[in-house]
Amino acid sequence: MNRTMTLLLIDDKATNLFALEQLLEKQDRVFLQATTGREGLKLALDHEVDLIILDVQMPEMDGFEVAQILQSNKRTKDIPIIFASAEKKERQSIIQGFEEGAVDYLSKPLDPELTKAKVSVLLKIQLQNRQLQEKNLALQQADEHINLLNVDLQKNLRQLEAANKELESFSYSVSHDLRSPIRAMLGYARIVEEEQAGKLNDAAGRALKIIRDNAQKMNRMIDDLLSFSKLGRQALQRLYVDMDALVRTVLIDLRQRLPYQPEIAVHDLLPAHADTALLAHVWTNLISNAMKYSSKAAHPQVEIGAQAGDNEVQYYVKDNGAGFDMKYADKLFQVFQRLHRASDFEGTGVGLAIVQRIVVRHGGRIWAEAKVNEGAIFYFTLPVATPHESYADVTKRASQIIDAR
Repeated sequence: MNRTMTLLLIDDKATNLFALEQLLEKQDRVFLQATTGREGLKLALDHEVDLIILDVQMPEMDGFEVAQILQSNKRTKDIPIIFASAEKKERQSIIQGFEEGAVDYLSKPLDPELTKAKVSVLLKIQLQNRQLQEKNLALQQADEHINLLNVDLQKNLRQLEAANKELESFSYSVSHDLRSPIRAMLGYARIVEEEQAGKLNDAAGRALKIIRDNAQKMNRMIDDLLSFSKLGRQALQRLYVDMDALVRTVLIDLRQRLPYQPEIAVHDLLPAHADTALLAHVWTNLISNAMKYSSKAAHPQVEIGAQAGDNEVQYYVKDNGAGFDMKYADKLFQVFQRLHRASDFEGTGVGLAIVQRIVVRHGGRIWAEAKVNEGAIFYFTLPVATPHESYADVTKRASQIIDAR
């Protein structure tokens, strides 16, 4: 037994109480004694009693009366009672004892071995009942807690729905209201160039080019900002991803679009369960950044690889380019934060924020290490995947990884 059990012995003869306690004494048992029915009732109400051994023949209040009162009280009605009797009309006493709520019956003089066996069995049953009650109470409390959490969840979902509607309204405003003046700037700049062709001096031509370039940059920033805002609402479509094939596809596209062509080394890449389109965005951003920031190196180099962990795969993209000061690393994944001048390296400052959001939504992590003018290495992790793993399996495991953090 895992806990101390309390036995209440009620008998009008002190010698019987002493003998019974000596017979039943064990390290994990505590005994309470009463020589009258009234004293026994008081002890039963004041203590948490696991078993009562009750003498039938007692003056003033006999055992049957004591049992009736115990059974009628909410606090004591579930305490098992063993009647002990030396009455000659044993059968009638036994029947009456069971009618009053007894769970067993002992005849005096007591058989020591039988008495010890019956008490041990009843205490074991009582202990199991107590444990079951405690578990039921814990389950009830857990259900109540879950109900409260569900109420909070519903409240949060309503708030999230309202926030999403506001975000959609904001996105619409950004997409339409902010683009209108930009389109006007580009349109009027083109009109001036066409109507004043050959008449503008160099300063005026440069000013028009600055207007046009900045308007186009603002357009790109709006596109990136809208992409960033949509990520939180976009459902993930997790599929088995052949990472080697995906990176090869991304590299073919980047080599066609980007003017700088560094030396690129691609090591074996482990597969993942992920949203292929979103993961392609991650690789495109990280690899294009590596190509961009290494473009001014004497021999631009980019390295792409992976290594397996216990529950996740760690991927990396390394370059030998401009690098950055690690004291500003906390700004890397913030929207519109840039660690280099726009005149040195173009960009809107939103790409890495989008990459971080995609990786985190997959249950992964992303970070970077770098030194100024010695290059940078970006790491990100994803849950481990196997070719035969089901969508449900990887979703469950990704959730476990997120919860563990």
